[in-house]
Amino acid sequence: MTALAPASTAPHHYRAPDYDALVDSPVVAGNPVVYEFEVDRKPHYLVNVGEAGVWDGARAAQDLEKIVREALRMWGSLPYDRYVFFNMVTESGGGLEHKDSFVVMTNRWSTRSRQAYLAWLATASHEFFHAWNVKRLRPIELGPFDYENEVYTKGLWFAEGVTEYYGNLLVRRAGLATRDEYLEQLSGDIAALQTTPGRLAQSLEMASYDAWIRFYRPDENSANTSISYYTKGALVGLLLDARIRRATAGSRTLDDLMRLMYQRYAGPRGYTPQDCRAAAQELVPPAAREDLARWFVKVLETTDELDFTEVLEWFGLRFRSDPGTPRAWLGLSTRTDNGRLVVTQVRRGTPGFDAGFDVEDEILAIGDFRVRADQLDTRLARYQPGDKVSVLVARREELRRIDLTLGTEPSRAWTLEPRSDATEAQRERLRAWLGL
Repeated sequence: MTALAPASTAPHHYRAPDYDALVDSPVVAGNPVVYEFEVDRKPHYLVNVGEAGVWDGARAAQDLEKIVREALRMWGSLPYDRYVFFNMVTESGGGLEHKDSFVVMTNRWSTRSRQAYLAWLATASHEFFHAWNVKRLRPIELGPFDYENEVYTKGLWFAEGVTEYYGNLLVRRAGLATRDEYLEQLSGDIAALQTTPGRLAQSLEMASYDAWIRFYRPDENSANTSISYYTKGALVGLLLDARIRRATAGSRTLDDLMRLMYQRYAGPRGYTPQDCRAAAQELVPPAAREDLARWFVKVLETTDELDFTEVLEWFGLRFRSDPGTPRAWLGLSTRTDNGRLVVTQVRRGTPGFDAGFDVEDEILAIGDFRVRADQLDTRLARYQPGDKVSVLVARREELRRIDLTLGTEPSRAWTLEPRSDATEAQRERLRAWLGL
């Protein structure tokens, strides 16, 4: 099975118009389970490898059809003659886009867990959105293809980050996720960015430009020095969507920018960073263009904090005022290594960082009591933020005490919810944005 066009009436013969199309067209040979559906008179195939009677292929095909129809509604047309969704049930995750197909990986039990299935749908939606954004509409540096060298571009925030924004949004608009499920996912992205110290060290454009040497080569200090252009790019897409809507009183959205960019720049040439900014400025009134230009500089070229005020005010949202019971927090990431509790990451600005923890420290005890490898969270639950503790660690075979004051886990402070006092206009904007 492949997305290439048949070469003749003989089965399993296909023809690629050029080398680029050939290497961009995965082929599955064997006995996969294939589900076919048609949208806009074009055939689509979900090809499940390893379904094994556990993965719910029929349900997945029905839901993919809804995503395709929602993408068609947004873009106005489908840019291919046939499309193949390769779903590898291989107990792994991730995905890769191709011009007329994608390959994603999943766990066989994902259709039996609401959270895991929504994550699979979001990945599938993201990779499918690339049929427009990246495979046909792409930064100028990414084409023609260079198979010998690393290619550096500042445009991955738009190519990947905005695609990440739409990947989840189209799942919601297709009716496959509820409003609250979508806001929960968005809250997770905001929390992920706002708890990454690297956001204050690396700009979004540089996160894109340095992808080869930093994003794809992470180390224990990456969270302190860099950010994900997927995560921050998706949030900049959200902010840009709200900014366009507010500047045009709701008559234009990010959807309009995507269509304008596609109409103007899809093809072999690609677009420059300035092309993208200029197209966005065309959509807003002349009086708002200079302000939008300054905003682009701030969110793309600097490490200033993102301001979510416009999103909150336009859609009638807020960050939950009561984030729940505060939890004591060290600010460390750990792993279990043959029964040892070992520190793997120390983020800047956390109690652990300020107290002097180091990567590869083995945590032995809090106070005078042993902490086993699987007990850290349970033990911390016995404390309150602000409690002073002494942690015994082994560092390069030397025992030492680290005294610190426990902090408050910060991620819950970024939970979005609709305002109870939102105006009817705000509620209507929220419904329009989410396709409710």
